[in-house]
Amino acid sequence: MSPERRIGPETLAAYLDHLDRADRAGAIALAQELLADGVPVADILVDLVAVAQQEIGRRWLTGSWSVAQEHAATHVSELVVGAVGATIGAPRRGHVVMACVEGEWHALAARIVAEVVRAAGWRVTFLGASVPARHLVSYLHQTGPDAVLLSCVQPNRLVRAARMVEASRAA
Repeated sequence: MSPERRIGPETLAAYLDHLDRADRAGAIALAQELLADGVPVADILVDLVAVAQQEIGRRWLTGSWSVAQEHAATHVSELVVGAVGATIGAPRRGHVVMACVEGEWHALAARIVAEVVRAAGWRVTFLGASVPARHLVSYLHQTGPDAVLLSCVQPNRLVRAARMVEASRAA
């Protein structure tokens, strides 16, 4: 990997510029260049996409960005996660199910984790946002995964998360 292609402030700034302009082609190309330079999938997803999304969230929280701007930028990051994920090879390990707890609609963090786990060799089934507990339990009975990962970004969903953890254990 070229030392200048590490995910530093310049790379992050370039990615954020793509997000600011909702430039999906540019953001995907930047991620693909990093992959071509040997930057690991996990580094791109965690040190670039996730860090950029924290900044996007800060911009929304402080009122410098509208909900529409945040959604447009997040959509671009979702596309980048998909493009990076598409480069991951065949699984060598067991099966993991990833879901957002019921009522949790912020799925990008979970999607990033799912792709990082896939990059580590696991077969991952991503169930998406706001999965009702009974549906998750039914799916677990049908598929018998080796592990279940639950995502909860909003603290007000932690009680539901605890219930879903218990339901998953019971399944």
